[in-house]
Amino acid sequence: MTLWQKIKRELGRETQPVDTVVRLIILERAIRGSLVFVLGIALLTRSRSVVTLVRQWVAELDVNPERRLIPRVLSTVLRPVGQFSTRTVLLIGIGALLFGLLELTEAVGLARRRRWAEYLTVIAGCIGVPLEVSEVLNRQTPVRISILLINVAIVIYLAWQKHLFGLRGGVATETERN
Repeated sequence: MTLWQKIKRELGRETQPVDTVVRLIILERAIRGSLVFVLGIALLTRSRSVVTLVRQWVAELDVNPERRLIPRVLSTVLRPVGQFSTRTVLLIGIGALLFGLLELTEAVGLARRRRWAEYLTVIAGCIGVPLEVSEVLNRQTPVRISILLINVAIVIYLAWQKHLFGLRGGVATETERN
């Protein structure tokens, strides 16, 4: 059997039944993917009006200096978006759309117990870790730290528990064990 045939067989097979942790990963990827995908569509369909709308929201939120936590957080998050050009919003929309599709692909593949989805989730997670680390080093917030820790935990869990990349003896030991 050639190397290509081995790879094709490995990636095309169904994996073990989905456990609770994988169900949580599926849920997290599906929610995040859906939200980012919808954001991407919104940015692509009306990039100019989205920027105008965000600028109006920021101006409205800035009216009351004694605002509560939620308006203060919204103002902080939305202010930079309102300063982007239409072209930048368009590029962010395309990126959000592609990232949302990646997350949804991972969720569907994991839900269908596909081996390629386990590899995809681990590889995409590994690619994101350096970016998340730089964000945490730039500014530590509970959200950034949580996202980093969740992503690292997902990568380690899937790679170790699912015997990916030859860990713990690879696929041979996984099938023997179950």
